[in-house]
Amino acid sequence: MTAEPPPGSGPYGHPQQPDPQYGQQYGQQYGQPQGYGQQPGPQYGDPQGYGQPQGYGQPAYGEQGYPQQGYGQPDPYGQAPLALWWERWVARFLDGLIFSVVYGILNSIFYSMFGPSVADILADPSAATGSVVLPGLLAAIIAFGAYAAYDYVLHSKDGQTLGKKVMKIRLVSAAGGPVDSGAVMKRSAIFPGVMALYGIPVVGWLASIFVLVLAILILVDKPRHQGPHDKIAGTVVVKAPR
Repeated sequence: MTAEPPPGSGPYGHPQQPDPQYGQQYGQQYGQPQGYGQQPGPQYGDPQGYGQPQGYGQPAYGEQGYPQQGYGQPDPYGQAPLALWWERWVARFLDGLIFSVVYGILNSIFYSMFGPSVADILADPSAATGSVVLPGLLAAIIAFGAYAAYDYVLHSKDGQTLGKKVMKIRLVSAAGGPVDSGAVMKRSAIFPGVMALYGIPVVGWLASIFVLVLAILILVDKPRHQGPHDKIAGTVVVKAPR
């Protein structure tokens, strides 16, 4: 009768070594750590644990200084993400281009009507002063006055001019929601309304400087990229729904 080897002994009486592969399979089947000597994975509540909320309820700040629109994170202004400064510049360029062309056409028409001829200027230079200013003044009042009206009407309607529609951005209240028509009127009167002064000597240069400063302030203002007209009217420009 052959004697059975004692439990835990391999052939020839040597101790039986554990099979690592078997141990891994056993661990996977019964929920134990894979392999011998391995530590269990991170648990809920550990600093790097699976499922641990990182700063739950606290916004994660992005490059523009306002909370990123991640899942479950609050929108800082109760509205869509802010438009980028260059998107606003392009939208204004497209809108302003229309009325700049109108200004050029009107200026040519009024100059032909009221402007002095070269012979008149050579005969009496002082008589040409008012005649030279008048065409540009009338053209600026009509063209850029129409621009201000266009800006007011379209922003009051749905917060978008043609340029903003192209760039898929929208004007809204800084507190969230649609912008008040009274605020839009103030905004449009400041810009582009100031452009109606372009035909006045000296004042027109100051108006041009103001427009340049406004464009720079939209670039450097953080985090909302507001120009003076936005701050006075209490408005911001955000991304429009696609």
